[in-house]
Amino acid sequence: MTTQSHIPEVDLAFLNAEFDRVAAMVTLAEAMRTGDTLAEDFAESFRAQTAVVEQARSAGVWAGLLHMAPREALDPLTRHDLDLMALALAPVARPSLGPRFQSLQPQLGQPWPGLALIEDLLILNGGAQIALMVDRLRPTAPLVALGFLRVEGATPNQTIRPAPRLIQVMLGRDAELSPPPGASLSDRRGNWDDLILPPDTLAQLGDFTAWVSAAATLSGTWGAPPLHGPLALFSGPSGTGKTFAAGVIAKALSDRTGTPWALYTLDLGRIMSKYVGETEANLNALLSALEGRRAILQVDEADGLLGKRGEVTDARDRYANLEVSHMLSRLEDHAGPVILTTNLRANVDTAFLRRFQLMVDFPAPDADARALLWQRLLPPRAPLAKDVDTTKLAEAVRLSGGSIRNAATYAAVLAAEGSGVIGLSQIARAVWAELNKDSRQIRTAELGFLAAYLEAKS
Repeated sequence: MTTQSHIPEVDLAFLNAEFDRVAAMVTLAEAMRTGDTLAEDFAESFRAQTAVVEQARSAGVWAGLLHMAPREALDPLTRHDLDLMALALAPVARPSLGPRFQSLQPQLGQPWPGLALIEDLLILNGGAQIALMVDRLRPTAPLVALGFLRVEGATPNQTIRPAPRLIQVMLGRDAELSPPPGASLSDRRGNWDDLILPPDTLAQLGDFTAWVSAAATLSGTWGAPPLHGPLALFSGPSGTGKTFAAGVIAKALSDRTGTPWALYTLDLGRIMSKYVGETEANLNALLSALEGRRAILQVDEADGLLGKRGEVTDARDRYANLEVSHMLSRLEDHAGPVILTTNLRANVDTAFLRRFQLMVDFPAPDADARALLWQRLLPPRAPLAKDVDTTKLAEAVRLSGGSIRNAATYAAVLAAEGSGVIGLSQIARAVWAELNKDSRQIRTAELGFLAAYLEAKS
């Protein structure tokens, strides 16, 4: 392992030597199975490839593992461990090797190398070397305990596959390409300047990006345990920017890391099930598919999940409480960032609050914020009547940011269809429509000075 004080970037070109050598191992194994003749210079070429691999390892080609574990935890890794990681990563790094692995182990029917194939590829001689291989894959061995490799299946058909995080760190790519089951990719994006929020709230949102960016430093250079999350709770009235803030964070992380970050949104209704155990299975499948991705998971309207638990009167109540506890525990253990939003923080069970690393309050906008929102959300190149004053609009009606967005868009539609100029009559009608979304009797007096324009012709 490297002795540098910082975490080096992975040299993918240098790492290619590992997979060139694996490809040569596969060629040799195929020839032994089929009886085909190898090229005359195969042995010499293989020795040269092995020399290049040893040189690359000495130069620290695997030092990217410092993104996943502290330096002292990597010291016990042996040459044999690096061989095992190279074999596990090979079907991902070189997709053409997957079918070749599978053809060499037809009893397994999958591209991940099984123990029997590993024995052949590494040309292990005798029980002692095989016992060493098994020993390096036991649950407490560094490769497995540090989360680099996963051993799957039952003896004697066990296979090894790379953890999603290992794929991301060593190959610089997401472990999966298809959308995770039960989640939708969001295209919401924005800049910090687009958020009209108090300084304290903006600072906490900045801390969210810092949490993700600092993970490598803490677990690598500083020797801390792997940093998960953060699991964050965004709370505040509807329309205050909680959902939009997640899109801003995704863009900020993309800019800060230089690699794209995806934002996936989850509707709890898509994973919740009335059948015992199915909700947990759906959530586990979702989070497993997100492992090793540069992605944020957002759970909107999580009030039902976070609500205070009721008294247990029968088995159904007991299972419901266990289901919620499992879901929150699983979200807390997820390696990547997760955002839950709620409109009423007071309704959150206090026992759940300790699970969150960050809790960000989104207050309703004050008059200055509302004025700025009107200014930002009215189409910038749309013709405005001279008597449209965003400061007066902000003082007239207390709307949330989401409601102002809706009203500004509605007013623009009315203007485009009518006079071609956004005036107070269009704005009054749009604001009136927004106020009437509340399940209560609305009086025109609530429009303030706009009430005089409500009946004006658009």
